[in-house]
Amino acid sequence: MTTTHGGITEIDYAAMIRALNQVHYAGETSFYNNAPLRPCEEALYHRLGVGARILDVGCGAGRVTRAITALGGDIVGVDINDAALAVAQAACPNGAFVHGSMNALPLPTDSFDQVWCLRFSFNALATEVERVETLHEMWRVCAPGGTVLVETFNWHYAGRLGLVRIANLLDLAARAARWRGQRRSGSRPLPARDIIYLANKTSGAAPGYAHLTTAHELYLLTAACGIRQYATVTSEEGVLSTPAPPVRGRHRRYSMWLVLRKPGERS
Repeated sequence: MTTTHGGITEIDYAAMIRALNQVHYAGETSFYNNAPLRPCEEALYHRLGVGARILDVGCGAGRVTRAITALGGDIVGVDINDAALAVAQAACPNGAFVHGSMNALPLPTDSFDQVWCLRFSFNALATEVERVETLHEMWRVCAPGGTVLVETFNWHYAGRLGLVRIANLLDLAARAARWRGQRRSGSRPLPARDIIYLANKTSGAAPGYAHLTTAHELYLLTAACGIRQYATVTSEEGVLSTPAPPVRGRHRRYSMWLVLRKPGERS
């Protein structure tokens, strides 16, 4: 058991982040319950999802599952947040929703043609172990010939005039300075690229957690799963291309998309 963060184990750290995010996402259900598909998600469905069995991993209040169901799609939403799932089921009574964790999906192997983890749900995973387990699980439930798509926040995103990038680097430097001043007490700030952010979807919602990824890190995670050869990290525009063009160097866009294409023939 690895010890980190001032003597806190990775298991304890993951549990604390999970509890924080449970409250955060439960507080934002009113927004996600009414939000439509983004243009890229609608294009994704018409390009890859028509006639496919789709899994919406980290479905929350059912924004994507509800919309795809209304379009006639065959989709199942899975999430660990009871409050969000209750809202999803109430808003979409004919939708299929399953309670379960991303890193231990309660679903059969090879059961979905498309496995989607959209809108940064992957960034809510607090440890590398959880991130590797989650990729392994999404790959497991993806059928031969299918695709796993994971959308993630990008650590190198610069923002307008580079202000987001500057803010992230200043925050990183401030954490290092605080740790130097506090290490005698054994305390330690959040790890690099882990942030606590203020909710901006619903007034009064609790803050949330995100681990900001890089393209290099995503490739390392797929290598840890033994599926690096099937992985491409691309942009929003590239995700609908075959083959998907990989991002180059330090990708600067707001999001990155990990594309995993499973070999074999689609049934």
